[in-house]
Amino acid sequence: MNAAALVIALLCTSAGCWHLACASGMRRAVDIVLVWLLLSTAQLSALTLLVGGLLRRLEAGALFGAAVALAAVEVVATRRTGADAARRRGVAVAAGLWPRVRRCLRHPLVVVLALLVGGQYCWRAALAVFLGPLDYDGLWYHLPGPTIWLQQGYVGHTPQVLWADVYPQGQELLTGFTGAFVGDTRLGWASGLAFLALGAVATAGLARTAGARRAHATLAGLGILAIPAVFLEASTTYVDFATAATTLTALHLTLGIHPAVQDAIDHGRDASACLRRRVLIVGIALGLAIGVKSSNLLTAVMVVGLVMVQTWRMVGALGRRASPPTERQPATRSARLRAHAAATARIALPNAAVLGLLASALGGYWYIRTWIRYGNPFYPFTMLGFHGRGSVDELIIVHNTVPQLAGESKLRATWHSWLFDRERVAYTHDQQPGGFGLQWIYVLLPLVLVGLALFVLRRRFDLLWGLLLPLLVSATASPAPWWARYQLIVPAFGCVCLAAVLTAVAQRPRGGPGVRHVTVPPLLRSCVAGLVAGAFVATTSISMWWATQPTNTWIGDRAFAHRATVRETLGLMRDPNRDRRILPTAAYAAMNRVPDGRTVAFTEFTYQHFVQLIMGERGQRRVTSLGEPRDAADFTRRLRASGAQYVLLTTDGRDRDLWLAVQRDRAHYQPVARGSGAIGWFGGGSDAELFEVGDFAATVCANRAPRLAVTKSGPDTIAVSLRDACATPLFDVEVTLADETATTTARAWTTGEGEAVLRIPSDLAGKPLRVRFAGDGYYGPAETTAG
Repeated sequence: MNAAALVIALLCTSAGCWHLACASGMRRAVDIVLVWLLLSTAQLSALTLLVGGLLRRLEAGALFGAAVALAAVEVVATRRTGADAARRRGVAVAAGLWPRVRRCLRHPLVVVLALLVGGQYCWRAALAVFLGPLDYDGLWYHLPGPTIWLQQGYVGHTPQVLWADVYPQGQELLTGFTGAFVGDTRLGWASGLAFLALGAVATAGLARTAGARRAHATLAGLGILAIPAVFLEASTTYVDFATAATTLTALHLTLGIHPAVQDAIDHGRDASACLRRRVLIVGIALGLAIGVKSSNLLTAVMVVGLVMVQTWRMVGALGRRASPPTERQPATRSARLRAHAAATARIALPNAAVLGLLASALGGYWYIRTWIRYGNPFYPFTMLGFHGRGSVDELIIVHNTVPQLAGESKLRATWHSWLFDRERVAYTHDQQPGGFGLQWIYVLLPLVLVGLALFVLRRRFDLLWGLLLPLLVSATASPAPWWARYQLIVPAFGCVCLAAVLTAVAQRPRGGPGVRHVTVPPLLRSCVAGLVAGAFVATTSISMWWATQPTNTWIGDRAFAHRATVRETLGLMRDPNRDRRILPTAAYAAMNRVPDGRTVAFTEFTYQHFVQLIMGERGQRRVTSLGEPRDAADFTRRLRASGAQYVLLTTDGRDRDLWLAVQRDRAHYQPVARGSGAIGWFGGGSDAELFEVGDFAATVCANRAPRLAVTKSGPDTIAVSLRDACATPLFDVEVTLADETATTTARAWTTGEGEAVLRIPSDLAGKPLRVRFAGDGYYGPAETTAG
């Protein structure tokens, strides 16, 4: 029932936003589609924040009612007299979309690339649906944030996971929206689909703005989706492409201000109203952008500046239209400049206020929330005079820079990262170095240079300062420009240049009488354009396969893990016990011993990087952080205050003293999962052990001398059992087999029944052997003859 309600809510939102997009005054079908995607995504995010945050009702009924009611208002509002005429014009423009798509599909390379992209994203969807979330940051904070919202019933603070509590959570709001209907965050990966569509359409729109034909613009839109660093994240909850997509959308809409206002002036329409509508939509794009990631704050500043430039360019035309002929030209140059500046200020200041208000309303919540709680809107980063734990470089980049690029300058590291894709490597969802694929280094990068020359020759300076300049500023300001997922706007610009160059090569030169051009046969032009496009599709297909085989799914155990091939992954999808084979999911299988609804505590020393696996796929367990206890007594106080029924501690690092104290206190802590990597993959590679918290004094065995016995001995194996003096099995502990020189020759871990099987090396058959248990901090050691 809730799934049906989710579909209805999404359809209603899409219908309402389609009416708004058609009534927005956009003159091209691609722009109407872009605005529709933008408004739909922003509306779902805003509804979740409003209903789930302000009203504290993150539940299916409240969200369903709000979505349907708002869609009804939008439909009614756009069908009123006045607005209905604009909507009808937009519908007429959009009606030509499908015939244009069919004409684009006559281009064989567009069809080939569309099939490749479609197949790749179907594969990514299958990985997400069948294998579940496996991405590092998603398990750490992208999914735990919405999971905690669903558990507490509202969008608010998530102190259990620091990064979920301080980072902007704009994309995660979509996860919260779907989660409120289905009851968990298993559809979290789908939160990126809207941004994938938004980025592809924005790239195609920019290509059209650059003068590309529709088929070539379609190739550009598909091309950005075929970049390995983009589609590798499609089965994850990473927000990097959402960051790039909202940036591209804002830049595209900003570049469209000038021609839209000029068209309004030429046709005698209200140019000021046209400018306001455009600024309103740009403001929505900026709000969505800064709500996704804080790096888009720089984008917001640049876009506001570009809007001011566009306003300056339009003021002259607007002034000539509004003023009598005798007042058009002030007497002196300085007077003209003063008049121009005054007119610009009168128009620009209100528009800047609109931009700021919309951006703050949609994306500012996260920064205000963090500022109030931590005294720094960018916490934990030290930035713009606000004090935190360190800079972005100190907290993030230094610890995540691969050895191949360590110590190099940004420019050199970026170049080496691009060259890395020339050889086949096993790609990851956050690939570095590399990530742009063969098509970038061999096709797109050379075409960027050609495209820049083309823009200069055609005097398309608006593309240079409206698209290239923000790209360069963003890359220069980035702490890691070599990291592909942080710079996805770069290949998008390459795809725009690809489309513009293909069109320039394929089309006939235009000119009036007396303009001489070098005559190039049309067939030769078509062949050259076809070869360039073919090279792009060919290198793209190779890169797509390299990034697909092997997959980024790890199977095995911590000692013998490997990336699964496509064939192995298909087998996993059919295996009902796949969670026992996939890493890191398998390393947390023991968490299923915790009953639903219980709370698991951990310290900040535990480095809980896979919080979602602790909480479970359905969010059936809760988590709480104990901070940084000073000692065992402080740990006990914090644990009791938290009300947690279970505690998770690593066996090494700063947790070790606490773990030893818990091991010795069996009257209050009972082991649930222990050692052997049963719960592992924490920072530094330490294992973790899970304890139940309570009063176990009546059941604890006072005798700490365990009993180790050989239950079955054969030529190749030895079966043993390990129990305490009260006959209770000791589970998840290591037993070893040693030869007469005390050298360990085999090891195994006991099952829930306290049993283990040790394999005898062939060269030790018939020789004296001993089985040992080293003790666990509470029970002492034990040893027995193997037979």
